[in-house]
Amino acid sequence: MTVSRVTKSQKKQRIEWTMKKIDQGVGFSELASLVAETWGCSRRNARRVVTEAHKEWMDLAFGDDNVDQRDLLFQCIARLERTARKAEEAGNYACVIGAVAQMNRMLSLGADTRGFRGHPTHACRR
Repeated sequence: MTVSRVTKSQKKQRIEWTMKKIDQGVGFSELASLVAETWGCSRRNARRVVTEAHKEWMDLAFGDDNVDQRDLLFQCIARLERTARKAEEAGNYACVIGAVAQMNRMLSLGADTRGFRGHPTHACRR
């Protein structure tokens, strides 16, 4: 049995389709499964397609001055919130902690691994 190779136009079509799904906020693991099901390829090849599409999506998003960076940030935050919610429902609490920590870093809330120490001028005097 021979396996047919993907042509350049098919590869481009897959990447464009995947970029649209990234724009819609589909998570990367979910997206790899979706690409594998939709295009009938292995999960390994699907992850490769998602990686290439994400690189192109980032180049377009950060290379263009017309893209609102704040909107892009909040799309990423929304994706992390969905991931945390799904992980909590599945009982994967390590993933929840990681997603929340990443959201805190992205939003600069200071609630990451450093912990809250108060304002530097309010140091405890001995």
